[in-house]
Amino acid sequence: MTDYSTRFGLLPVSDAQIWHCIAPLPGFAELQRFALLHVQEQGPFLWLQSLEEPLIAFLLVAPDHFGLHYPQRPHFAAQETDGTSMVMVILPQKANEALQANALAPLYFLPGTRRFGQWIVEHAEPNPAHVSTAKTPPATLNAPLIHLGLSRQNAVASALAMGAA
Repeated sequence: MTDYSTRFGLLPVSDAQIWHCIAPLPGFAELQRFALLHVQEQGPFLWLQSLEEPLIAFLLVAPDHFGLHYPQRPHFAAQETDGTSMVMVILPQKANEALQANALAPLYFLPGTRRFGQWIVEHAEPNPAHVSTAKTPPATLNAPLIHLGLSRQNAVASALAMGAA
């Protein structure tokens, strides 16, 4: 267990909770190690926290929360049998704006190996008939999640106020 500085404070992270980026995030290619953080009060949303840059964290959710579907797999997961797509959430800049998804650059997580990457798609398939109302993140990502308790709520609120990376 190693303690890492994050935008949520100092967090103990075990090797089994570290995700390795195998298809670098554009603009963040030097960042390779991340942790997935979940705050129960934030329902289905997760934070992808860089373990190399404490202030870099991205808010994620399953694509079906925005009525999106990705039938294809990214090139780096062509031989994999299981994986989970997530999209980055774009936080509103004004009080009356809604959350948006970065629909053309989803992330694909491979839970069995704790690897993930981002890939660019030409279009996301809208699936408005299957908009999710789930209150929790995808079950496939539960094992390596770091659950933040109530004592971290102020740090989380502050992180939300600053916006994702």
